[in-house]
Amino acid sequence: MGKGTDYLRAVAALIERVGAAQGEAIDEVAGVMSHCIQAGGLVHLYGSAHSMLPVLEVFPRYGSFVGLHPLIDPRLLWSTVLGSGGVPEMLFLQNTEGYAPVFLDGQHLRGGDVLIVFSHSGTSAVVVDAARYARDRGITVVAVMSRQTGVAATARHSSGLKLIDLADLLIDTGVPRGEGLIAVEGLAEPVGAGSTVVATAIGLALVTACAEQLSAAGYPMVQSVRAEAAEHVAYRSVYDAYEASLQRDET
Repeated sequence: MGKGTDYLRAVAALIERVGAAQGEAIDEVAGVMSHCIQAGGLVHLYGSAHSMLPVLEVFPRYGSFVGLHPLIDPRLLWSTVLGSGGVPEMLFLQNTEGYAPVFLDGQHLRGGDVLIVFSHSGTSAVVVDAARYARDRGITVVAVMSRQTGVAATARHSSGLKLIDLADLLIDTGVPRGEGLIAVEGLAEPVGAGSTVVATAIGLALVTACAEQLSAAGYPMVQSVRAEAAEHVAYRSVYDAYEASLQRDET
């Protein structure tokens, strides 16, 4: 067996560790999500760069449901490496203070909602600004991040704050600070990043645990399910329910 198999085993071990060590935290966050949705609120999901990928996976993906609101800013996810839409531009915006609130102002956030922020270290300007924005409006902030990385990392925001300082609840990915999981002979640094895989698994675990609690409460869920034919027609009810969930009274 080669290093590829070692990587798969390392990721599986991390996810297994999350299940053992963070199961109670996942259930607690799922309970907060469930109560929010039952009260007519929304569970918003936010991340930048590779930490946006768990957001994309949560909704409207098959196996999810209405009540989840992905906050997708394409400017914070590269569409190419260099040039327009490339990584340098994304990194610039990611570390520009004051940018995230401008985006969030148009994203239907209300007091009593939940904001789940995915980030490995929790030090970029956009995640710190997003967490501060939410707290100022009475929104519960949940961090899905590496606790050891968040503690060890130096604050980069002018406030001196990091996501770990602002989160009401935290689910620890357990991914090492450098992210690479596998050492390869002849290479100075480990390869095979782990944060996105583990964060995505946690995101889907939250979807599952929240669905369990909503169903137990008898809440009428609109599910996103796979249709083998006429997907655009089958999905229409999901889209309509999702759109309706965003049209809340401004008061």
